[in-house]
Amino acid sequence: MKNIEIKKLPDSEVEITGEIDAEAFESTWSEAVKNISQKVKLDGFRPGSSIPEKVLADKVGEIEILEEAAQISMKRAYPDILIKNKIEAIGEPEIVITKLARKNPLGFKIKTAIIPEISLPDYKKIASELIKNKEIAEVEEKEVDAALDYLKKSEEKRNTLPETDENSKPELAVDDEFAKRFGEFENLDALKKRLRENIKQDKQIKLKDKKRAEILDAVSKESKIEYPKILLDAELSKMTGEIKENLSGMGISWENYLEHIKKKEEDLAKEWEKEADKRVRYGLTLRQIAIAEKIEVAPEELEKEIELIMSRYQAEDKSKLDRQRLEDYAYGILRNERVFIVLETSEIN
Repeated sequence: MKNIEIKKLPDSEVEITGEIDAEAFESTWSEAVKNISQKVKLDGFRPGSSIPEKVLADKVGEIEILEEAAQISMKRAYPDILIKNKIEAIGEPEIVITKLARKNPLGFKIKTAIIPEISLPDYKKIASELIKNKEIAEVEEKEVDAALDYLKKSEEKRNTLPETDENSKPELAVDDEFAKRFGEFENLDALKKRLRENIKQDKQIKLKDKKRAEILDAVSKESKIEYPKILLDAELSKMTGEIKENLSGMGISWENYLEHIKKKEEDLAKEWEKEADKRVRYGLTLRQIAIAEKIEVAPEELEKEIELIMSRYQAEDKSKLDRQRLEDYAYGILRNERVFIVLETSEIN
């Protein structure tokens, strides 16, 4: 390849122009002839058999073979162009052939979306200011009583025959004997203590998630982010997929759902656009902080996380999982957790 020039375009796109050497381009000619001969129907030749080059050229024209050779050449060259020029492309590129002649360099122009470079604010300062306002997880006695009441009703239901009259259902006393039904609890106080701890832990997790969302939102809003439309479209597609999967689990088809809510898929996409935009910005912000902090995930850590995720699926469902998507998801979980740890410890840095 030679004369490679890269031009930055608006909306996180680049234009790449250049040439593939004549020798490299010519080396794809035989493969192009073979590919086309397998598609062409010609009297005297079996379908899929090899057709002599001259006979094929007379049938389809040399230009069609040239175009096939150009397609093969670009398919080979494109990944190398990205690697050598450190371009993080996303989506399918638009490729235009600008010079096409046998035994000559192949001229091309490529336009592709790239992962955007975003300008981060002082994210540690933003995080440290927000962390100062910590909420404490507190448990009220009425919450423990509500949990006990739930256990009581569940246990009464479990021990009641279906034909039992509503008025004659046995009512359990919430006492030490009741507590012993749920494990190694010596008395009711021990059960209440465990319930209180569980409620507090649940509240702490929710408060932690709430604070993380608050920090990420603040950092994202202060960041300068311009991204290609392909990322928004991909997020909308992902959101649609999530809804479809949930509906499928309930035995509801996507078509019936749309009919029930009296909307088209395009209507939902418009409604979700704001949320999708937020998700994209959050993802790009987390990624850029990870780069700034040189956060990496070791292969063995990634594999362990993948195994943990897969353990939640039934055996028959595991085979349906897309390995690459699973790896990306697991990597994101581990990376984002480390980013948030950096942000949460900013107060003492």
